[in-house]
Amino acid sequence: MRYDEGMTSEDDALESLGQSGLLEVLKWAVLVAFARTGQDYDEDAGHDRMVVGVLNFEYIRDLLDRATANGRYVLPDGASNLGEDILGKGITPEALRTMPSILPGRISRSDYRCSPGWAADGYRVLLQSFKYGEVDHINWGQKSDAKRRVASQPFVTQDVLFSIEEFGLRRIVGIPDGDDFEGVTLVAAHSYDPITDKFELYIGQSKNSEFRGDSCWHWRRQLLGGGTSSELTGRGLPPVLPGSAPSMQVEEIAVRLKKAQTGEGAATSNG
Repeated sequence: MRYDEGMTSEDDALESLGQSGLLEVLKWAVLVAFARTGQDYDEDAGHDRMVVGVLNFEYIRDLLDRATANGRYVLPDGASNLGEDILGKGITPEALRTMPSILPGRISRSDYRCSPGWAADGYRVLLQSFKYGEVDHINWGQKSDAKRRVASQPFVTQDVLFSIEEFGLRRIVGIPDGDDFEGVTLVAAHSYDPITDKFELYIGQSKNSEFRGDSCWHWRRQLLGGGTSSELTGRGLPPVLPGSAPSMQVEEIAVRLKKAQTGEGAATSNG
């Protein structure tokens, strides 16, 4: 992690994530996942926002592991890469073709309290779903314990006259009472509404609000946003994606399908 003169925490994070390829692979995974979720969503079968959250979580996690050689896509000893027969299973040839090329080991899996994360160069990214249009109203205290703790980590700013190192002090980064990861943990907040086909993806450092009306972010940057399914497929993604449906087990919650409802449901996944 670098702290160059004149750069903000946001600038430094985005530059680092861009250089590692994590931003690119996040955008690819989210677009492919949303297209697949839109295909699988069936309101007549009783699907609601909970199901949408589960589908997105499962698909995004798998796609990020797929592109970064993590999880079930870890390379066997002595192998330099996985064959297309393995990497392409469950996605279309077009999705495989557009998958970012990330060197194995460049981005590592770094989970925190059962919340899957991916890390590179001192920055780790966790996933969080939210209701479309409500990115500035996420209550981290009502999410998982992992997300609450992440929102409590110190926020280091660069707009100071003298650096902390000049005084012989050590920058405090990381999650209080957290894990062994040394660096800043960010959140990739994603939203997709299959009824309206609207979608969003943000990256930022979360913050526990101290008072009513306080922000839930130290900073955030929108990476993706759109309003129609044609925008999803227009980015080089196929309208139909093959593969089996995911399990209904998601981070820290066991999902039980409710009775069929008309319109949108009220539940949202913490994944």
